[in-house]
Formats: sequence, C-alpha cells, structure tokens
Amino acid sequence: MIKRCIAALMLFLFASLSFADDSAVLKAVESSARTWLALTDEEHYADSWKMASSHFQNKRSEADWIKTAGTIRKPLGAMENRYIATAGYSKEPSGFPEGEYVVLQFYATFKNRTLALETVTLSKDKDSEWRVADYAIK
Repeated sequence: MIKRCIAALMLFLFASLSFADDSAVLKAVESSARTWLALTDEEHYADSWKMASSHFQNKRSEADWIKTAGTIRKPLGAMENRYIATAGYSKEPSGFPEGEYVVLQFYATFKNRTLALETVTLSKDKDSEWRVADYAIK
C-alpha cells in the first residue's frame, strides 16, 4: 500500500513538472510570436525578418519579405485585437526540416477586416530561442 502511494505521488509530481515545463515553453513561444507580430503590426518588416529564424531568412530575402509583408498587411489596417486560438507541437511539420516546432494560430481583428486567422510557426534555434519560421494569414 505504501509503495502504491509513493508511486502515485511520484507520478503526480512528474506529471506536474511536465505540465509546468509545457506551460513555460508555451509562454516563451507565445511571447516570441507576439513580439514578432508586433513588429509586423508596426510595419517594421526589416526588423521582423532579422528577428526570424534562419529557416525563415533562407526561405526569402529581406527585400522579398518587406515587399510580401507590406502587400499582405497594409490593406488590413491597424491591428485591433489578437487572441490565441490553438497551439501544437511538432518535430517535423510538412515543408520543414526535422527540429522542434510550435504552430500557433491567432484570431485577429484589424481596422479594415473584422476577422483573420494568423498562423505563426516557430522553431527552436541553435541558441535555444524560439523564432518565427513561417507566417501565414487568411
């Protein structure tokens, strides 16, 4: 009986630690995504490119990102609200090399658009920082 209680307590402790780790990772990932999104909201596209992951930077040049981001974001107008909708972890999402990724989806409202879905894929870089690896908006 005592062994079962100890085993149950250990299981509970490890489950709690795992949940705490997941919560800390999600906070770090969400903070990184929101910081990056704030740069795009403020039309600091060059800064957002520089802050992005090496995968993002290798996928498109800084000049290409500035042009693309401006084309996508400017017609939406100012960002009004952004709420996290989903978060998911993956080791190898489609179109990405193997690594650690978190895909966040946000519901966002803009001055010229009532609702949009932003998908931000973040990767854990070599320096253990979470950086934006891809961005899409619908």
